[in-house]
Amino acid sequence: MKRLIERSRSVGEVLRWVTQNPGKVSASHYPIALHKLGQLLQQGQAAGSGESRGPGPVLEQPEFQTLCQAIISGCAKFDNFSIVNCLYAAAALGLPGESPLVRVLEDESRSRLGRFNQKDVSMVFSSEANNKALEAIFSSQLFYENRQERFIRSMAEWLPRKAENLTPYTMALIAKYVARHRLREPRLLDTIANFLLKRGEQLDSKVIQKLVFPFSRMNYRPSNHSELFPKLEAILEQKAGSSPLATVNILMSMFQLSHFPQTVLHQVFSPAFITNVMSIPYALIVRRYLSLLDAAVELEFRDYSGPRLDPRYRVLMFEHALTADEANRKYRW
Repeated sequence: MKRLIERSRSVGEVLRWVTQNPGKVSASHYPIALHKLGQLLQQGQAAGSGESRGPGPVLEQPEFQTLCQAIISGCAKFDNFSIVNCLYAAAALGLPGESPLVRVLEDESRSRLGRFNQKDVSMVFSSEANNKALEAIFSSQLFYENRQERFIRSMAEWLPRKAENLTPYTMALIAKYVARHRLREPRLLDTIANFLLKRGEQLDSKVIQKLVFPFSRMNYRPSNHSELFPKLEAILEQKAGSSPLATVNILMSMFQLSHFPQTVLHQVFSPAFITNVMSIPYALIVRRYLSLLDAAVELEFRDYSGPRLDPRYRVLMFEHALTADEANRKYRW
């Protein structure tokens, strides 16, 4: 039955296998079926096939409701991999966060956080890459009615214990999630900072920028900042030109924490760096950020005596005078 479900070529075929053959379907087949439905819909949308009309018609079918009910009934018996697969599928299918299926899966996932191994944790947090699935796992409802505090406590307990074994990719996704939901929990932020301190030399600049971002977003100086910041400076000195946008993003985060790495500033305001920036697709974005850094140097780093951004490359941040409402709406961050 597992092979039949996995080889199905349409939504209807999957639903027929699991609803018309009750004697041959076990509890483990239901997560496989839901996952396959999500795959088929995503493939259909990418190819522009008949399935590309969206998940709406699927959700209305009685067979789909039967499948959902079977998953709700058997959820507690599923392994962690099946739970995560179901959550991926629920996001791909566009199930709302308040639906009974998503609620049950969320509750089950939350209760297992302390028992997830690295692979499970990686799968849970890697769903952020789709900008949908993590919201299905921990929907916005989780952050109301005091449930956010319970989640933060759970996360803060297991993350320090597992951090040594997590991959940089997983830790970066966790950092992105922490920043997105503004989880200003010192244990979480210090765990990310310790990971960065120990593994920094091995990390790509694009990963480092993701790990540093939560600190600036929450205006939080990690407890190891006296060691971490000089180490980040040394890393940036070596890798400044390899990823200009990441370098400038890291500098912006450090500036927001009142740390001004002078040697790195010499590099990013140098003609060589600017010439490199002008040849990349996102040159305007980097120039905009460099303009912000240059303004910050003028206002906050009066002792700086190195090169500054050439006026030719400055980007005007505000094209015209803004009303308070417009400024708050566009630049509230």
